Amino acid sequence: MTNKSNKDSRSLPAISIEASDRAKSTIDVPIKAKKLKKQQRKKALSLISLANIITISAIFAGGFVYVVLLPHETKADDENRYLTKFPKFSAKSYASGEFTEGIADYFDDTVHDRAHIKEFISDYIIQLKGRKYGDDGEEAELFGSGFEKRSPVTTAAPVTTAASVSTSVTTAVPEAAPTEEAPADGELTNNILIVNKRGVTLYGGAWGTEQEYASYVSLYKEKLPDVNVYSMVLPTSSSFYLPEKYQNLAYSEKEDIDRLNAALHNVMPVDAYSILNAHKDEAIYSRTDHHWQPLGAYYAAEQFALTAGVPYPDLSEYETVTLPGYVGTLYMYTQSATLTNNPEDFVYYKPKIPVTVTQYNTRFETPVAAELLLDPSYMANSGYYMVFGSDERIVHVNTECKNGRTLVIFKDSYGNALLPMLTSSFENIYLCDIRYFDLNAVDFINRVGATDLLFAMCSFSAVGGNRNCIYNNLTK
Repeated sequence: MTNKSNKDSRSLPAISIEASDRAKSTIDVPIKAKKLKKQQRKKALSLISLANIITISAIFAGGFVYVVLLPHETKADDENRYLTKFPKFSAKSYASGEFTEGIADYFDDTVHDRAHIKEFISDYIIQLKGRKYGDDGEEAELFGSGFEKRSPVTTAAPVTTAASVSTSVTTAVPEAAPTEEAPADGELTNNILIVNKRGVTLYGGAWGTEQEYASYVSLYKEKLPDVNVYSMVLPTSSSFYLPEKYQNLAYSEKEDIDRLNAALHNVMPVDAYSILNAHKDEAIYSRTDHHWQPLGAYYAAEQFALTAGVPYPDLSEYETVTLPGYVGTLYMYTQSATLTNNPEDFVYYKPKIPVTVTQYNTRFETPVAAELLLDPSYMANSGYYMVFGSDERIVHVNTECKNGRTLVIFKDSYGNALLPMLTSSFENIYLCDIRYFDLNAVDFINRVGATDLLFAMCSFSAVGGNRNCIYNNLTK
């Protein structure tokens, strides 16, 4: 019995160990599962990280190839300009940071297939650039600082007149006057409203500078008493296509033009506003460009011819040329999807009568034979207004109108479209841009034997910085 008891007592520890192992095994199962799960998660995260690294590396490598190795573009047809060139290295430019900045500008401006990239940005990211204007759901976007009109106050401001006297004028400082940019022709403000599928340049007011313009033009008549001197300040689309509820965004061009005309001395004003207003339901201004359409120039030239007492042909006597798909400078300055998705026709008119055209540099030198109108087939659709030629030149047109009248036109880019319309009205026409004219204006007018002198420019030039060129051309 004693032996049996001892035998049983010796077997008890074995049973306890076996039970303990089974319990331990039961505890280890979830620990191992958790550890395995953790290892699997770590492995998955490692794979995801590796995939991210590969993806980001591929993106950077692809971007590097796209930006650096693919062909760089040299010209933007949609903007009618040549793109940034790779900068030239010099120790000075490198030390100042100009060289590295130039490299960044080069790669930014000449990226491959930039037109489609811009189109994507225009269609999907444009809301970051223009701000919605109005609160009734109308499709309107304002580009620029914007400003609210204020009533003018009367102050004494010195103005140079033909008699060099001081004059009291009505002027004021706007609350937030629009700043002027300097595009190709320097006539565009940075305030542009896109409304009704049209871009409208917002006129910021003269604030007394209309008096200066009048005094400068009057000086020409004082120095040229035997020459008929005319002033035709041209309104822009701001006068005719700004909806009523947005009138607070622009000042009245007509009021400033009326004050300007009233201040002229012995200079004949040409009322382009009234005739353009009578035809505003026609395509007289571009929707996508800050210039007018040639049809607007036709009507304005008709009013000038009536004022000057010279013949003027019916529009049917011209050959009509229509160029579809026109998207001009207002798209270039706003990148508005509304404008690029709503192109317009550019319609111009070719005189049927033969003319002889000679082109000179801005010093009236190096004459070469030229065409009255350029061939648009070589132009991008953004540059159709260039059928009238560039600004930095003097153009002489000899016509079959033998009336002994010689006209000199001092103009901005608006005036380019007037030239073909006057080839039946004057025997000789000289077209000169006030901004790029390098001679004494009175000497030139006397030299060509002018009988008539026309100042033709849009309101932005007449009351903006370009008006100073009128006076400067008297002192060269």
